[in-house]
Amino acid sequence: MSEFIPLNSEIKSITSQLKVFNETTVQVKYRDTADINAGTSTISADTLSFDLTNGYTEQILTGSVRFKLGTETFIDRTGTLYKNIDPLTNSGTSAGSIFYGTGNVQITSWKANTSSTVTLESLTTTTDIQPINHVSFRVPVIPVRPGSLTVVLATLEYGQLTLRADDKGYIESTYAHGKINYDMGFVDIYFYKKTEITEANRSEIESKEWYLSELEIMDGTKTFINVPVWVSPESVRYNAISYSYIPLDSEILGLSATRLPINGQVPIFRIGDIGIISSSQSMQLPDCIAGQSYELPDQRISWCELEDCAGAKVNTSMYVVDYDYGIVTLSGDFALNNLEAPLIVRYRYQDMGLIRDVQINGQISLTKPVTHNYQAEDSIVGSALVIGDMQARYTYKFVQQTWNSVWANEASGSAISANYNDALYPIIVTNNGAIQERWAIVFTDTTYKIIGETSGQIATGSINSDIAPINPVTGVPYFVIKKEGWGSGWVNGNVLRFNTIAATYPVWCIRTVKQSEPTTLSDQFQIMLRGDIDRVI
Repeated sequence: MSEFIPLNSEIKSITSQLKVFNETTVQVKYRDTADINAGTSTISADTLSFDLTNGYTEQILTGSVRFKLGTETFIDRTGTLYKNIDPLTNSGTSAGSIFYGTGNVQITSWKANTSSTVTLESLTTTTDIQPINHVSFRVPVIPVRPGSLTVVLATLEYGQLTLRADDKGYIESTYAHGKINYDMGFVDIYFYKKTEITEANRSEIESKEWYLSELEIMDGTKTFINVPVWVSPESVRYNAISYSYIPLDSEILGLSATRLPINGQVPIFRIGDIGIISSSQSMQLPDCIAGQSYELPDQRISWCELEDCAGAKVNTSMYVVDYDYGIVTLSGDFALNNLEAPLIVRYRYQDMGLIRDVQINGQISLTKPVTHNYQAEDSIVGSALVIGDMQARYTYKFVQQTWNSVWANEASGSAISANYNDALYPIIVTNNGAIQERWAIVFTDTTYKIIGETSGQIATGSINSDIAPINPVTGVPYFVIKKEGWGSGWVNGNVLRFNTIAATYPVWCIRTVKQSEPTTLSDQFQIMLRGDIDRVI
């Protein structure tokens, strides 16, 4: 409705007394001629909107829209409008959205100062294809790399949706909720919007064909319902990266791959095994004073090393570590010499426990609580190879007539009368000196040569004196043979054979590096041994 103010033809003056106020001032503005006032306003719009299906309610088919706005041509791709398509690369500029269910178009990028006339060149609608709010499919190649799934689709009311699964396989957004099983490649997604039911919208929601009272959800004092988000089924497409594995070559791998899974991965955590939580830390020493003690931020540490700023290791004889209280003490004669200050203490604290439960999502439970605070960025969880008690010993002692250079664990040839009496004078081995080796003592009259299968000839001896060949690594004998154990009857060519078992445990270390460009010039790792000790209180 418009209002018109008539022109004044005359002005009358009226004098009146205002009794409410003591003094007042009244300002009056007026005009007595009819003038025309003209004005211009400039409005900047960020979106142009119009309806392609005005007058009917048919659903638009994906990829069927093409129209011109001014001199630019627009097409649709899964709910997104593109303009200026390059015929060589088929790429264009994103320019807005189209809603297939309502026919509404929203353009966010257009050429200014041109005609606003819309010329429709292509449009296909249908009433046969029913929209969906649930989609399930399976990626044909498995397993799928975690975090690689992307699903793109067009909704009828909310435009294009781009969905991505996280590392655990979950898909969560305002309109989509689903999951992917990366091992099996199965994807299941539901499309709905959680909406609160109020007095204002209840009647509208209850009028929908899909409404059932059983679908209402109570959350505290509020009532919600999952309103379906309808999706154009022909618009759904996905992209995912799957793993494929080259068969393992036993000759290259160095062991039989018969019992290994096709991807080469083996479980390292099992219920009842030992699990170890470790955190590696470092601390820079404020100075390098001989005899000075430095307290670490953590106590009850399990490993500690001292190095200079260039990474050179400090000799362990130049410092002492109190692992219980986390204190590093430099020796009284400590000197930097060739080391570069400042010194850095690298240490590690750990908790070890029995594994109670292993979940498929990677969660591991131990039978006892941890005793340190662990941060995700500097902590790891590993399994332990339980070795048990170890003790050096010797086995397979026997004699044979001649040495044939065959390292067998039983005698060959005819029996001989000579022997070594290890019942009264056993061969002495120690944990520090014994190695994993097969030994042959080959006689030349009353003297003999000591030969190892891998060590070669290491010494010579005589039955008239004890023999204790030194292990150059530890500085103690490999074994000790007493002269009293030799009987008579030894002749040239006779052999005494025995094996020594070291106080070690055989461990196969295979490190795999995936195909990639090198990022560092050096690569190294450490093997950490944990052992029970007797403490003197």
